[in-house]
Amino acid sequence: MKHKSIAGKKLILIVSIGIALLIAILVLVPEAALIEKKILKNKAVHNTDYHHIIKTKSIRIITHNNSTSYFLYRGQPMGFHYDLAKAFAKAHGFKLKIIVEDDFPKAIKMLKDREADIVAMDITITKDREKDIQFTYPIGSNKQVLVQRKRYGRRRNDSALYIKTVMDLSGKKIYVQRGTIFKENLEHLKNISATNFQIVEDSIHSMEELIMMVANNKIDYTACDERIAKANATYNPTIDYHLALSIEQKLAWAIPQNEDSLLIMINQWLKKYTRSRQFALLENKYFKTKKNSFYTDKQYIPLRGGQLSPYDQSIKENAKSIGWDWRLLAAVIYNESRFNAMATSWAGAKGLMQLMPEPAVKFNLDNPYNPKENIRAGAKYLHYLTTKFTKPAIDSISRIKFALAAYNIGLGHVRDAQKLAKKYTGSDTSWSHGVDTFLVLKSKPKYYKDSVVKYGYCRGKSAYNYVENIFTLYDNYKNLVTK
Repeated sequence: MKHKSIAGKKLILIVSIGIALLIAILVLVPEAALIEKKILKNKAVHNTDYHHIIKTKSIRIITHNNSTSYFLYRGQPMGFHYDLAKAFAKAHGFKLKIIVEDDFPKAIKMLKDREADIVAMDITITKDREKDIQFTYPIGSNKQVLVQRKRYGRRRNDSALYIKTVMDLSGKKIYVQRGTIFKENLEHLKNISATNFQIVEDSIHSMEELIMMVANNKIDYTACDERIAKANATYNPTIDYHLALSIEQKLAWAIPQNEDSLLIMINQWLKKYTRSRQFALLENKYFKTKKNSFYTDKQYIPLRGGQLSPYDQSIKENAKSIGWDWRLLAAVIYNESRFNAMATSWAGAKGLMQLMPEPAVKFNLDNPYNPKENIRAGAKYLHYLTTKFTKPAIDSISRIKFALAAYNIGLGHVRDAQKLAKKYTGSDTSWSHGVDTFLVLKSKPKYYKDSVVKYGYCRGKSAYNYVENIFTLYDNYKNLVTK
């Protein structure tokens, strides 16, 4: 009886444990699932930018207009951060959208407001900034320097003291761009060196412009990043930047807080790319002063609103006559000839706008190597082509893109692509995801042998790229050149 009683108690205990486990499963599993759901939901929220980038295959990048970030030289967009961002976008198959914002606090606010995905410029990593943004893997290092005129070779009336040490700054004015870290660093330098100098924050001029003001004797001293000073020294040979005002500090790009997936994607690429030969060439191109002679012509100094070419006035006049933004016509000319008025192609196209003999005759171009005549005839030809796409349903951008494609590959092929688009989609009025698709497909037998096609095979991909390249360049011109 005693053994039966013990066995019974054991059975009751086992059943009780089983019931408790069952209750735990029924209660805790849904709770665990709910917790996991919350984690996934939070992760999705935290990685909003990442998911948007992956979905749209495009990335929005804020940068400065200066000689290290993003500028134009003889019509070509350039810059260390622009080239680096372009390489990142290309590696991931993203379309790159550049946003220019020279005010750093505004750029960070735009980032926090999710108006952009990355701030790509020389940003010094600090603990205070980490409260608002995340930093990527470092892209280099930098220090702040004093920019002044060189000691020797000055103008006779230049009485500014050449500064050898920080102590020499006593009683002097140092101009800095408002919103940068330079004021904070200089205040720290004043305290630790017990040197009394004046810091003047400038809310009007950029770092580039302050350096030029030093070179032109308008101010005597400014403080900026050494990388900016090095780049500017290539076309301002009178400036000196050898006095360091800070220790070496790491530089990085910035992304919004809690964008962990985006950070991982960027860092994985940067860790590999910054060890590559391509990155070394990029650094050499922009920061190795002795080798950096690619923008020595002061007429094309990389400041916003500068000159695109020696033919800007003619481009503006002719663009106005056909109702175009002059920067769009300039993008066409750069794409055609790189602003080389003597350019001649293997096919016989000549001059700035690479006009073929037939349109040259049609639009009375006697001397294709005369810049004004060539631009006039080319603009008239483009206007003529736009009049061939006058359906009310065709929007103004599509009309221009149709005309550009016709300028590149011929009107007949664009007409064929319209017919194919009409046949397969029911619409022939839109360029993007419409006529452009069928222009590319005209290289395939199924399409160039279609009964609606009159002009047969063509390398439509080439014409598509031509149009897209011009509009990409046009976007850069709009960013960097005043209307």
